[in-house]
Amino acid sequence: MIVAYFLYGPIYTALTRPIMPVLTAHHSKPAFLHIIDPFMLKVQVTLVAGLVLVSPLILLEMWGFISPGLTNNEKRPLRWMVPLSVFLFAAGVALCYWVLPYAFRWFASFIPKDAVVMQSIPANMRFVLLMLVAFGCAFELPVVLMLLAQIGIVNSKMLKDNWRYSVVAISILAATFTPSNDVLSMMTMAVPMVILYLSSIWLVKFVEHRPNRD
Repeated sequence: MIVAYFLYGPIYTALTRPIMPVLTAHHSKPAFLHIIDPFMLKVQVTLVAGLVLVSPLILLEMWGFISPGLTNNEKRPLRWMVPLSVFLFAAGVALCYWVLPYAFRWFASFIPKDAVVMQSIPANMRFVLLMLVAFGCAFELPVVLMLLAQIGIVNSKMLKDNWRYSVVAISILAATFTPSNDVLSMMTMAVPMVILYLSSIWLVKFVEHRPNRD
């Protein structure tokens, strides 16, 4: 949190950048609705940023706790699943950050001409963070399916035979867990998830055919 405290300026700029063009277009500025909001926002943002900065150490400690109880065959897939999960989470966050300005622009299209936008900064920060986390977690689908395949709950044939139901389920989940609940954000989450699901069929098949050596 101490490190994130001194990085608060760039973090604040990054989290507010997606909405700034919309506010500028409507001759508005971000606002704080209470005198204590700037301080509380800084504490909350630095807490979340501190957790992100220390997450590699947390994962390392978790691995140190779990690895002694695993066989070599069980450790082998986890060595590349962990980097893959980090990459997929970062990819989901990057995609969300790219689509957020378009989502805000779509929302702004419903603002009446005689209305004034007074955007609360804390509310905007919470919304952006929720969107980033939702997209990042959604992109972990291949890793989750591979882990389920490792313990024998799913297999590639099951995934291939039920892909139509999975597409419907993904669409429902994208509509449910996208905080903005707009069509653009839903489709931006659902389409990559469907692609990741179809790719997971091959990845699960690859995991299934790994030799079982201790």
